[in-house]
Order: sequence, then structure tokens, then C-alpha cells
Amino acid sequence: MQHGVMSMSHRVTGRYSIGARSLHWIIALAIGGMFFTDQARDFYDRGAPERDWWLGIHASLGITILALTLVRIFWRLINGAPLPVPASPLMHLAAKLGHLALYGFTFCLPISGFLRYTSSGNDITLFGNTIASPFGKNDTLHNIGELFHNGLWTNLLLAMIGLHVLAALYHQFILKDGTLRRMA
Repeated sequence: MQHGVMSMSHRVTGRYSIGARSLHWIIALAIGGMFFTDQARDFYDRGAPERDWWLGIHASLGITILALTLVRIFWRLINGAPLPVPASPLMHLAAKLGHLALYGFTFCLPISGFLRYTSSGNDITLFGNTIASPFGKNDTLHNIGELFHNGLWTNLLLAMIGLHVLAALYHQFILKDGTLRRMA
């Protein structure tokens, strides 16, 4: 009973719950960390221990993002979202599709990265633990992982993040409808 009261309270106030807000910002920071670690490892030659260290951090952040995205999806299903701000049906549809795309990319990118790396026959380091490749060397799986992880999905995620930020700024400074405060 108490759970339903808390859920209804955040729906009425228009703010996301503290759990939803925390997950949002932790995932956002982890995505920033993913891009940082990806760039940092490029300073080192292939096979250098420093490059492997950065790759281990990159992979660990990716698995963390995958796990937190699953938690966030379940949180949303259980707790719902606050009532939407007044807007046109087209804006509501764009928001729903944009959020669905962000969830999809934060779910699929870590999987494609894991697939890409482990199907090249390499073991992977996650949180300091070495995990043997479940695939061995498999060129087909590697090419699929490469296609999505380094190309299509990464670029689409970057585009979606950009659109997400622009939409938040548009709501904050043009529409002045309080949308940004819902996640702060």
C-alpha cells in the first residue's frame, strides 16, 4: 500500500522519483565515462598494458550501463513516470520514441561491444576479473558486433543524446514548462 502512495505522489508532483532520477544521472555519467575511456585507450598501442587497462574499465562501465538500464526499465514499469507536461500529441510521441530509443541503445550497445570483443577470441576483463571468451574466434559474430558497436548504434546513441539534451534545453528556455526540473 505504501508503495502505491509513493508512486502516485511522484506522478502528481510531475517529478521523477528519486530512484528514477538517480538511475538517469548515473547512467549518463557512465556513458560519459565510456566515451572518455574509449578515447583514452587510443593513446596506447595495441597490446600495451595501459590500453588493456582502459579497455577493462570501458567494458566494466558497459556492463554497468547494461545492468542499470535493466534496473531502470523495471523501475519504470513498476513505478511509472510522472504525468506528462502539457504538450502537443506530436511532442508526446517524440518524447516516447526518444526515450524508447535511448533505452534500446543503452541496452544494445554493451551487448554489441561484448560480442565484438569476445568473438575476436580475446578474454575480457570485467571489474578486474578475466572472463574467457564464450565464442572463441568467430568472424561472423565479430563483424556483427563491429558493425553495431563502432558504427550504427554508437552514432545513433550520440545523435539521440544530442536530441535529448536539445529537447531538455528547448523545454527549459523556450517553452519554460518545467520539464528539466522533473529530472533534477
